[in-house]
Amino acid sequence: MSEKQRDWRKYENYTRQILNDDRVQKYLQEYFNLHNLKIKPKERFTGKKTETKWEVDAYGYDIDNQLILIECKHSEKKCVVQNVIAAFAYIIQDVEAQSGIVVTTRGLQSGAIKVAKTENIGLIKVEYNSTDKNFFVRFSSNETKPSQAIAAFTDQLSGFSGMDGEMVVTQYSLDDAQKRF
Repeated sequence: MSEKQRDWRKYENYTRQILNDDRVQKYLQEYFNLHNLKIKPKERFTGKKTETKWEVDAYGYDIDNQLILIECKHSEKKCVVQNVIAAFAYIIQDVEAQSGIVVTTRGLQSGAIKVAKTENIGLIKVEYNSTDKNFFVRFSSNETKPSQAIAAFTDQLSGFSGMDGEMVVTQYSLDDAQKRF
């Protein structure tokens, strides 16, 4: 994570690769009930009501072949505001997607959290300087009982994860961590 990641295009690309990582897939299953979700790159979808073209940063289909939209927000300093989440919620409805996930570097502003919970939009934080090989990810559940999972894979700190307030730190080489997780 030593590389300064200022390019939002690289962040989107790395995010897709991270979410497709087998080690991260188990968290997508646990927190969003998304099994075998294969993330695909930027795409345009046509709204069913508006017939408007909407571009999303990534998307995938769940095990039931339901469309899941993904929006990436890369910012070193600002949380995502509620208007951005409300707009994403409208896009999800208009293209008749099953749900959506916002991936951000900084998290959501308090009003944005309320909109995301109401509209069943998942939240994933991918560290600002993450790459496809060295990354730190935080998953937040939208259920009434808030829960979080944290996963980090890096050649600098072999790997650690945590769920529901319990932290597990295990030292592995990156190669071993990749095989195990």
